[in-house]
Amino acid sequence: MAETTVQKASKQELPQTSERVPLLRARGLVKAFSGTVAVSNVDIDVERGQVVAVVGENGAGKTTLKNLLVGILEPDKGFIELEGQRISHFHAADLGIAAVHQEFSLFPSLSVAENVCITDLPGRRWSVNWRKTKEVAKHYLDMIGADLDLDTPVEGLSTGEQQLVEIAKALRQATRILILDEPTTSLSEPERERLFQVIHRLREMELGIIYISHFIDEVYEIADTAVVLRDGHRVGGGPVSHLPKAKLEELMVGRPITELKKEIGTPSDAVMLRVEGFTSEPFFRNISFELHQGEILALFGLMGAGRTELVESIYGLRKAKGRLWVRGQEIAKPTPPTMRQLGVGFLPEDRRRNGLFAIRSLKENLTAAAIDLLVDRVIPGFGFRNEKKRAEEIAKKLNIVHAGIERPIRYLSGGNQQKALLGRWLATGAKVLILDEPTRGVDIGAKDEIHSLIAQLARSGSAVLMVSSELPELLRLAHRIMVLRKGMIVAEFTQDEFDPKEIIRYAASEQEIRHGNG
Repeated sequence: MAETTVQKASKQELPQTSERVPLLRARGLVKAFSGTVAVSNVDIDVERGQVVAVVGENGAGKTTLKNLLVGILEPDKGFIELEGQRISHFHAADLGIAAVHQEFSLFPSLSVAENVCITDLPGRRWSVNWRKTKEVAKHYLDMIGADLDLDTPVEGLSTGEQQLVEIAKALRQATRILILDEPTTSLSEPERERLFQVIHRLREMELGIIYISHFIDEVYEIADTAVVLRDGHRVGGGPVSHLPKAKLEELMVGRPITELKKEIGTPSDAVMLRVEGFTSEPFFRNISFELHQGEILALFGLMGAGRTELVESIYGLRKAKGRLWVRGQEIAKPTPPTMRQLGVGFLPEDRRRNGLFAIRSLKENLTAAAIDLLVDRVIPGFGFRNEKKRAEEIAKKLNIVHAGIERPIRYLSGGNQQKALLGRWLATGAKVLILDEPTRGVDIGAKDEIHSLIAQLARSGSAVLMVSSELPELLRLAHRIMVLRKGMIVAEFTQDEFDPKEIIRYAASEQEIRHGNG
């Protein structure tokens, strides 16, 4: 990394001043969209070698602030200084500023190596040095411990692997400031730890780092100071060593948050879902388990363990060998329509790509899976009477905050989008729910609401198969945790056996199968 910094010294240089000034200073930033103020009078300073955490709920203004600081947006009021010099209408790369955006900015059809180097492909004017391109890409991927095939098109990677490519690409560009917007939402625990090690090294090299996150524990692990946004305003912050966790959460949400284990009830003996010998090479093999009525069964594992591929196969989105029963009925060939008719709902890992109809209304997203149940029709297949009324009832029941049931769902915060997807399946009366990363990319307040909703579903007799990269989330919610490693179940833990260190050890090591479920 040091060699790259020297190499990039030819980038736009800013005049130096004699007095000590922050690396980055912003004062009074204001940005509004169609009369709605997203950021209001926000100040932020970033020193050399400092990690500043920007925290807040969805809709607090964090992403808008990031877009102002990287030059994607121009402030309506206020100013930004870099090393004492005001900047505006700037190209971030020319100033050594890079960002990892929450929305991926990758080219799906290009390779991993091409995406990492896309802003400045090695070579001459009319030709690309592909050998050098791969060397450079490997260097930055190695920094974060990402073992990816450099020739693989990005569209063939999992969401978590794409996240690693985004981070590597930004590291190559950042020589002054690196802004990370929710960089760990798709990463498992070991990948997060490797990223934190990289951040510590970058801090030692005196880069300024702005770290945007929903994860409070990460703030205390890597940040020096915090800036708390709520409803577009800076409502507090300061050195994290003097900012108690409970206070930080209360500043974010506007109310105290409890982290007590959720009341999830006791499962019955009735088997709602049974999987036997499920295999889909190279993703997973010989997977067998039962899911009971009123049970929350969690699948935990590192990136590449096969969790998403497994649940997608169970729902019929991928081909797999093996046997499957739903509420006692064997399904010879599972397909999404068949599973839906049998009362099985599926929440995908990536809600934007695979779950939402982004340009359609909240109403339509809520009713899409159960339109025949939710509308009153005189002639079958014609009319949408009372659709709006039923959608509003679902939104109210799930506390979905929206500006209008007819507005496109893309305007909702991530947490409200996720609640809408859950509401879609609850409207069908689904008794088995497969949830793949149900709280990914949502803020602490929405996460708590989703946890309460999942716990309520279990207490009411629904069976939940849940995938999550957040072990603390599973420890709060699950009756059992199955650990997948390299496509196999290597351990199973019941509530009285939950031990975070032991669970992670099985997920990351080559330990033998401990329980007989594998």
